[in-house]
Amino acid sequence: MKKHYQYILFFLLVLIVYEVYLVVLYKYKDFQINSYLSYITKENGKVEESIEKKKEHLAYVKTNAFLDEVAKTSQNRKNPGEEAVVLVTNEEVEEYKKIDTNKQMIGSIKQEASKTLGMTNEEKWVYYIFHIDMRDD
Repeated sequence: MKKHYQYILFFLLVLIVYEVYLVVLYKYKDFQINSYLSYITKENGKVEESIEKKKEHLAYVKTNAFLDEVAKTSQNRKNPGEEAVVLVTNEEVEEYKKIDTNKQMIGSIKQEASKTLGMTNEEKWVYYIFHIDMRDD
């Protein structure tokens, strides 16, 4: 009979351990779900804020002030009765004086001649493989 009680006690202990395991497991899952929900709520707030900023930008893009600004900056236009004034500092003037405009407009005319210019096909192969110039110079 004593053995019978030992089995019942063992069974109850196993049952209690299992129930504690289930409680801990469900609490952990509940924590995960709550943390995920808080993360999603934060992200949703960021997305809504971004949408509002984009709506405001779109409303600004549709205004005549924006179109006027774009025309003035990108197409060098001006409204009737306006005069365009370009303000340049002394440092910028000195910097622009240093720029060689001829070199920028014409470009670098001197280019290094090809090392294989004037070689025959066989001479080029020897030059590429052995780095030996076989021309009669």
